[in-house]
Amino acid sequence: MNDDRPVKVYILNFWSEGVNLLSLHQYLHDSVDVVAYWNYIPLVYCIKSRLSSTELAQKLLPFFPQNYFLVAEINEWNLNGIVPPEAWHWFYLDHHEKGRPPAAVAGLDTPYRHDPLAPGFPSSLLPKK
Repeated sequence: MNDDRPVKVYILNFWSEGVNLLSLHQYLHDSVDVVAYWNYIPLVYCIKSRLSSTELAQKLLPFFPQNYFLVAEINEWNLNGIVPPEAWHWFYLDHHEKGRPPAAVAGLDTPYRHDPLAPGFPSSLLPKK
């Protein structure tokens, strides 16, 4: 199946009580619905997928049968915070394989914050238009 829809980035937040995290991780790791994901913050998952937020929520529903969860699209051009450098790199990687950690990229101004419009931000990390 060749899906030429653009890859979107989503954030998944949820209440963990009763959630089988191992099954959720297995789905995120193995499913063709998920291009890549990270989980650098407890109970916060960033997911790359070609699905819409509605489609992704439907796929995730079995993992949260008695709990609340939220799936929202992330604008990678308008986000900030303090996370490990690998987390920032992940947003701008073109993922070809699942299960491989993001490659280290030299040239970021600071290890924890980023501004893709700031001078010195590596153009190799910017999404291809």
